[in-house]
Amino acid sequence: MTRLARFAPLSLIALAAAGVVPALGGASLRAQGSTVSAHDAWVREAPAGRTVTAVFLVAENKGKVRRSIVSGKTDIADTLELHEMKQVGASMQMSPVMSIDLPAGGRAELRPGGLHLMLFGLKKPLAVGDTVKLTLTLDDGTRIPVTALVRRPGGM
Repeated sequence: MTRLARFAPLSLIALAAAGVVPALGGASLRAQGSTVSAHDAWVREAPAGRTVTAVFLVAENKGKVRRSIVSGKTDIADTLELHEMKQVGASMQMSPVMSIDLPAGGRAELRPGGLHLMLFGLKKPLAVGDTVKLTLTLDDGTRIPVTALVRRPGGM
């Protein structure tokens, strides 16, 4: 056994403790040294032929400084945008937002009918049970890895 192989399991335990590697089950991911994490992420299954879908999650900021999600990226789509739904008169309207605020010691719930992420230009169909990897970028440049499960659509 090589010296590196002997210590690899201990390294993974140390990384998991630091929040770099998700604990078993992958419920929450946090960037090394960041106070921001994302969990309960899911992607709305896109109907056949559609190249647009939405991502929902909970982002938590356990730090003492306000942070903001300012962008995101994924290999599964051409574009990832930050969006919100708002009641305008008698109808709901979706529009892009510049950032999603994460108050110090607070959280943002990205959910149907509110703040969410939009994926435009899906490069392949997404089936229920698939996972989608994406990265969120914060206002301080920190990148937060997210793994989201594809689920059947529920009402918006």
